[in-house]
Amino acid sequence: MPKRNQIQHLWDSCIQFFYPGSCPACGQRLLGDEQLLCSPCLSRLACTGHESMETNPLETRMKAHLPLQRAAALLRFTQTGVAQKLLHQLKYHHRPEIGQFLGRLGGQKFAGHPVLKEADCIVPVPLHPAKQKQRGYNQSMMIASGLNEARKIEIRADLIVKTEASNSQTRKNRLSRWENIRQSFALDPRCQQDANLRNRHFLVVDDVVTTGATAVSCCRELLQLPGARVSFFAVAHPE
Repeated sequence: MPKRNQIQHLWDSCIQFFYPGSCPACGQRLLGDEQLLCSPCLSRLACTGHESMETNPLETRMKAHLPLQRAAALLRFTQTGVAQKLLHQLKYHHRPEIGQFLGRLGGQKFAGHPVLKEADCIVPVPLHPAKQKQRGYNQSMMIASGLNEARKIEIRADLIVKTEASNSQTRKNRLSRWENIRQSFALDPRCQQDANLRNRHFLVVDDVVTTGATAVSCCRELLQLPGARVSFFAVAHPE
Protein backbone atom coordinates (compact mmCIF):
# COMPACT_ATOMS: atom_id res chain seq x y z
CA MET A 1 0.00 0.00 0.00
CA PRO A 2 1.49 3.38 -0.94
CA LYS A 3 2.59 5.57 1.96
CA ARG A 4 -0.15 8.14 1.26
CA ASN A 5 -2.83 5.43 1.43
CA GLN A 6 -1.32 4.09 4.65
CA ILE A 7 -1.56 7.52 6.24
CA GLN A 8 -5.16 7.93 5.05
CA HIS A 9 -6.09 4.49 6.37
CA LEU A 10 -4.50 5.30 9.75
CA TRP A 11 -6.36 8.63 9.87
CA ASP A 12 -9.68 6.94 9.03
CA SER A 13 -9.07 4.32 11.71
CA CYS A 14 -8.33 7.00 14.31
CA ILE A 15 -11.52 8.87 13.43
CA GLN A 16 -13.58 5.70 13.81
CA PHE A 17 -11.91 4.85 17.15
CA PHE A 18 -12.35 8.24 18.78
CA TYR A 19 -15.56 9.24 16.99
CA PRO A 20 -17.46 6.04 16.19
CA GLY A 21 -20.48 8.14 15.27
CA SER A 22 -18.69 10.03 12.51
CA CYS A 23 -19.70 10.54 8.90
CA PRO A 24 -17.68 8.21 6.61
CA ALA A 25 -17.74 10.79 3.81
CA CYS A 26 -16.33 13.82 5.66
CA GLY A 27 -15.34 12.61 9.15
CA GLN A 28 -17.61 15.04 11.00
CA ARG A 29 -19.31 13.74 14.12
CA LEU A 30 -22.94 12.77 13.63
CA LEU A 31 -25.51 14.83 15.49
CA GLY A 32 -29.00 14.17 16.78
CA ASP A 33 -30.86 11.63 14.68
CA GLU A 34 -28.32 11.53 11.82
CA GLN A 35 -27.66 7.95 10.76
CA LEU A 36 -24.38 6.99 9.07
CA LEU A 37 -24.19 10.21 6.97
CA CYS A 38 -24.25 13.76 8.27
CA SER A 39 -27.02 15.97 6.89
CA PRO A 40 -24.73 18.02 4.59
CA CYS A 41 -23.24 14.89 2.98
CA LEU A 42 -26.67 13.30 2.67
CA SER A 43 -27.89 16.40 0.85
CA ARG A 44 -24.91 16.18 -1.51
CA LEU A 45 -25.67 12.63 -2.61
CA ALA A 46 -26.34 13.03 -6.33
CA CYS A 47 -29.14 10.68 -7.38
CA THR A 48 -29.49 9.54 -10.99
CA GLY A 49 -33.27 9.92 -11.08
CA HIS A 50 -33.51 6.56 -12.86
CA GLU A 51 -36.46 5.62 -10.69
CA SER A 52 -38.61 8.18 -12.50
CA MET A 53 -37.38 7.52 -16.06
CA GLU A 54 -39.03 5.28 -18.62
CA THR A 55 -35.53 4.24 -19.67
CA ASN A 56 -32.04 5.48 -18.78
CA PRO A 57 -28.50 5.57 -20.24
CA LEU A 58 -27.32 2.55 -18.22
CA GLU A 59 -30.23 0.41 -19.37
CA THR A 60 -29.81 1.48 -23.00
CA ARG A 61 -26.11 0.66 -22.96
CA MET A 62 -26.53 -2.76 -21.35
CA LYS A 63 -29.38 -3.75 -23.67
CA ALA A 64 -26.99 -3.27 -26.56
CA HIS A 65 -25.04 -6.26 -25.25
CA LEU A 66 -27.69 -8.70 -24.03
CA PRO A 67 -31.48 -9.21 -23.68
CA LEU A 68 -31.87 -7.47 -20.35
CA GLN A 69 -35.20 -6.65 -18.73
CA ARG A 70 -34.32 -3.48 -16.80
CA ALA A 71 -31.23 -1.73 -15.42
CA ALA A 72 -30.84 1.23 -13.08
CA ALA A 73 -28.43 2.94 -10.71
CA LEU A 74 -29.09 4.93 -7.57
CA LEU A 75 -26.32 7.55 -7.51
CA ARG A 76 -24.16 9.50 -9.93
CA PHE A 77 -20.51 8.59 -9.50
CA THR A 78 -17.80 11.27 -9.70
CA GLN A 79 -14.20 11.09 -8.52
CA THR A 80 -14.77 13.73 -5.84
CA GLY A 81 -18.39 13.04 -4.93
CA VAL A 82 -19.92 11.66 -1.76
CA ALA A 83 -20.76 8.38 -3.51
CA GLN A 84 -17.09 7.79 -4.35
CA LYS A 85 -16.06 8.41 -0.74
CA LEU A 86 -18.70 6.06 0.59
CA LEU A 87 -17.82 3.25 -1.82
CA HIS A 88 -14.13 3.67 -1.04
CA GLN A 89 -14.85 3.28 2.68
CA LEU A 90 -17.10 0.31 1.97
CA LYS A 91 -14.52 -1.55 -0.11
CA TYR A 92 -11.21 -0.66 1.52
CA HIS A 93 -11.87 0.41 5.12
CA HIS A 94 -14.08 -2.37 6.48
CA ARG A 95 -17.37 -0.48 6.62
CA PRO A 96 -19.97 -3.11 5.58
CA GLU A 97 -22.75 -1.04 7.14
CA ILE A 98 -22.29 1.50 4.34
CA GLY A 99 -23.35 -1.15 1.84
CA GLN A 100 -26.45 -1.95 3.85
CA PHE A 101 -27.26 1.76 4.15
CA LEU A 102 -26.94 2.29 0.39
CA GLY A 103 -28.99 -0.83 -0.27
CA ARG A 104 -31.78 0.42 1.98
CA LEU A 105 -31.68 3.79 0.24
CA GLY A 106 -31.95 2.06 -3.11
CA GLY A 107 -34.80 -0.08 -1.86
CA GLN A 108 -36.72 3.01 -0.78
CA LYS A 109 -36.10 4.87 -4.05
CA PHE A 110 -36.88 1.94 -6.35
CA ALA A 111 -39.59 0.18 -4.34
CA GLY A 112 -42.15 0.79 -7.08
CA HIS A 113 -39.77 0.54 -10.04
CA PRO A 114 -39.79 -2.60 -12.24
CA VAL A 115 -36.05 -3.17 -11.72
CA LEU A 116 -36.81 -4.11 -8.12
CA LYS A 117 -40.54 -4.74 -8.13
CA GLU A 118 -40.51 -7.47 -10.80
CA ALA A 119 -37.47 -9.41 -9.57
CA ASP A 120 -37.90 -12.55 -7.49
CA CYS A 121 -34.25 -13.35 -6.71
CA ILE A 122 -31.33 -11.04 -5.90
CA VAL A 123 -27.86 -12.12 -7.06
CA PRO A 124 -24.92 -10.09 -5.71
CA VAL A 125 -21.89 -9.88 -7.98
CA PRO A 126 -19.35 -12.28 -6.43
CA LEU A 127 -15.81 -11.58 -5.29
CA HIS A 128 -12.96 -14.00 -5.84
CA PRO A 129 -12.64 -16.10 -2.63
CA ALA A 130 -9.16 -14.77 -1.93
CA LYS A 131 -10.31 -11.16 -2.16
CA GLN A 132 -13.41 -11.81 -0.05
CA LYS A 133 -11.25 -13.44 2.63
CA GLN A 134 -8.96 -10.41 2.59
CA ARG A 135 -11.84 -7.91 2.71
CA GLY A 136 -13.94 -9.90 5.17
CA TYR A 137 -17.19 -9.57 3.21
CA ASN A 138 -18.59 -9.00 -0.27
CA GLN A 139 -19.71 -5.38 -0.63
CA SER A 140 -22.36 -6.36 -3.19
CA MET A 141 -23.84 -8.80 -0.67
CA MET A 142 -24.10 -5.98 1.86
CA ILE A 143 -25.97 -3.86 -0.70
CA ALA A 144 -28.22 -6.82 -1.54
CA SER A 145 -29.10 -7.30 2.13
CA GLY A 146 -30.08 -3.63 2.36
CA LEU A 147 -32.25 -3.91 -0.75
CA ASN A 148 -33.87 -6.97 0.75
CA GLU A 149 -35.24 -4.89 3.61
CA ALA A 150 -37.49 -3.12 1.11
CA ARG A 151 -38.18 -6.13 -1.10
CA LYS A 152 -38.35 -9.37 0.85
CA ILE A 153 -37.15 -11.77 -1.82
CA GLU A 154 -34.58 -14.53 -1.96
CA ILE A 155 -30.88 -13.67 -2.11
CA ARG A 156 -28.64 -16.21 -3.87
CA ALA A 157 -24.94 -15.56 -3.55
CA ASP A 158 -24.02 -19.03 -4.80
CA LEU A 159 -25.20 -18.91 -8.42
CA ILE A 160 -22.24 -17.12 -10.02
CA VAL A 161 -18.61 -17.73 -9.09
CA LYS A 162 -15.60 -15.50 -9.69
CA THR A 163 -13.15 -17.82 -11.39
CA GLU A 164 -10.19 -15.45 -11.71
CA ALA A 165 -8.82 -12.78 -9.41
CA SER A 166 -8.87 -9.83 -11.80
CA ASN A 167 -6.27 -7.13 -11.49
CA SER A 168 -7.38 -3.66 -10.42
CA GLN A 169 -9.59 -1.99 -13.02
CA THR A 170 -8.95 1.59 -12.01
CA ARG A 171 -6.07 2.32 -14.41
CA LYS A 172 -7.22 0.24 -17.38
CA ASN A 173 -8.81 1.60 -20.52
CA ARG A 174 -12.26 0.43 -21.61
CA LEU A 175 -11.07 -2.40 -23.89
CA SER A 176 -8.61 -3.71 -21.31
CA ARG A 177 -11.32 -3.81 -18.65
CA TRP A 178 -13.60 -5.87 -20.89
CA GLU A 179 -10.79 -8.31 -21.66
CA ASN A 180 -9.85 -8.54 -17.98
CA ILE A 181 -13.40 -9.31 -16.89
CA ARG A 182 -14.84 -11.29 -19.81
CA GLN A 183 -13.78 -14.77 -18.66
CA SER A 184 -13.78 -14.06 -14.92
CA PHE A 185 -17.33 -15.19 -14.04
CA ALA A 186 -19.12 -18.50 -14.46
CA LEU A 187 -22.47 -20.00 -13.58
CA ASP A 188 -22.15 -22.71 -10.94
CA PRO A 189 -22.75 -25.97 -12.87
CA ARG A 190 -25.11 -27.24 -10.17
CA CYS A 191 -27.58 -24.47 -11.02
CA GLN A 192 -28.60 -26.13 -14.28
CA GLN A 193 -29.99 -29.09 -12.32
CA ASP A 194 -31.98 -26.97 -9.86
CA ALA A 195 -35.63 -26.87 -10.91
CA ASN A 196 -36.27 -24.02 -8.47
CA LEU A 197 -34.11 -21.74 -10.60
CA ARG A 198 -36.19 -22.12 -13.75
CA ASN A 199 -38.32 -19.25 -15.02
CA ARG A 200 -36.98 -16.82 -12.44
CA HIS A 201 -36.40 -13.07 -12.71
CA PHE A 202 -32.92 -12.41 -11.33
CA LEU A 203 -31.68 -9.01 -10.16
CA VAL A 204 -27.89 -8.76 -10.35
CA VAL A 205 -26.56 -6.22 -7.81
CA ASP A 206 -23.20 -4.44 -7.78
CA ASP A 207 -21.64 -1.40 -6.11
CA VAL A 208 -20.52 0.66 -9.12
CA VAL A 209 -20.75 0.12 -12.87
CA THR A 210 -18.23 1.84 -15.16
CA THR A 211 -17.59 0.03 -18.45
CA GLY A 212 -20.37 -2.44 -17.72
CA ALA A 213 -18.13 -5.47 -18.30
CA THR A 214 -18.80 -7.07 -14.91
CA ALA A 215 -22.54 -6.41 -15.11
CA VAL A 216 -22.87 -7.85 -18.62
CA SER A 217 -20.74 -10.91 -17.79
CA CYS A 218 -22.78 -11.82 -14.70
CA CYS A 219 -26.12 -11.22 -16.38
CA ARG A 220 -25.07 -13.31 -19.37
CA GLU A 221 -24.22 -16.27 -17.12
CA LEU A 222 -27.66 -16.20 -15.49
CA LEU A 223 -29.38 -16.08 -18.87
CA GLN A 224 -28.15 -19.64 -19.42
CA LEU A 225 -30.77 -20.86 -16.94
CA PRO A 226 -34.04 -22.11 -18.49
CA GLY A 227 -36.60 -19.32 -18.77
CA ALA A 228 -34.37 -16.80 -17.00
CA ARG A 229 -35.06 -13.07 -17.10
CA VAL A 230 -32.40 -10.74 -15.77
CA SER A 231 -32.25 -7.14 -14.53
CA PHE A 232 -29.37 -5.17 -13.05
CA PHE A 233 -29.01 -2.64 -10.24
CA ALA A 234 -25.94 -0.66 -9.18
CA VAL A 235 -25.46 1.81 -6.37
CA ALA A 236 -23.48 4.18 -8.58
CA HIS A 237 -22.99 4.98 -12.26
CA PRO A 238 -20.92 7.79 -13.82
CA GLU A 239 -23.64 9.00 -16.23
